[in-house]
Amino acid sequence: MRSPRLTPRHTPRRTLRTALAGAAAVALTIGVTACSGGSSDADADNADVKIVASTAVWGSIAEQVVDDATDAGSTLDVSVSTILSGTDGDPHEYEATARDIADIRDADVVLGNGAGYDNWLTDNAASDAEVITAAAPGEEHVHDHGTDEDADHDHGDANPHVWFDLDTVREFADNLASYLHSVDESFPESATGVTGDLDEVSARLDKLPAAKLLFTEPVALDLINGTALTDVTPEGFADAVLTESEPSAADLASARDLIADGGVDVLVTNSQSQTAASTQLVNAAKDAGLTENDAVINVNESPDNDQSYIDYLDAVVSGLEKATGDDTEDDAE
Repeated sequence: MRSPRLTPRHTPRRTLRTALAGAAAVALTIGVTACSGGSSDADADNADVKIVASTAVWGSIAEQVVDDATDAGSTLDVSVSTILSGTDGDPHEYEATARDIADIRDADVVLGNGAGYDNWLTDNAASDAEVITAAAPGEEHVHDHGTDEDADHDHGDANPHVWFDLDTVREFADNLASYLHSVDESFPESATGVTGDLDEVSARLDKLPAAKLLFTEPVALDLINGTALTDVTPEGFADAVLTESEPSAADLASARDLIADGGVDVLVTNSQSQTAASTQLVNAAKDAGLTENDAVINVNESPDNDQSYIDYLDAVVSGLEKATGDDTEDDAE
């Protein structure tokens, strides 16, 4: 796993401006501003630290880090805005607008995914901005494929969806907290709230029974690392998806036959980036009875509007619990 990238620390430009223009100020205002499509709010413009995140995943994590710090007594005024939110478009195909670029260049802290997923964000960051990405910008993210000894194919090592690697998310949140602590010591040095939520999710994943999963897209692939779940996606099909090309007829037939022959327990798809090939596999799963067993799970590229990252993550894990028969928490309720 690649460590999140943390650029050299500096005093935020907005803090310097505030110090020069507002030396008479006695106290900082506590607050977080979250918005879609960039921020033009006065609160965001006047904040001591302005954070701009590429997607709702990283913006939501930043909001939780800041909210938890405020609850713990931090007096640092931080605004958080997100360029992309909701599930209307495919982030892979996004192109930054002039307004987006202006907001990014005005940010004190720029938060992104890295791994080539949102280079439009990091490429437009100001030279003196703090840039924190979960994976190194422009580089591929290496992943493995569960615990099955037979699953020895590597699927191209190009999965950029690092927000389902919980260790990476923990480190990302801690890096953000650490930087904000360096700006103002009232800000906690680590993101204990995010870490606690992720620990609970990890405990649930550890309880999942063995099952074979086929991914029409590798969005949630990293989530099954270290669990009893196994990725059985045919190598040719997976490699084609990772390179954003159409699977060959033979690769598609291999995946379809695997479902039809009972070699798949759960199909994981992504309606936000649906293709003709993935639609065929969803139909094959229906024919094989997986839909009747709640064993076709949709995992979007990003949370729905007004859905936090933790709620988004919880929904995916709940789907896996139901699909594999490990829904004891729901039964207890």
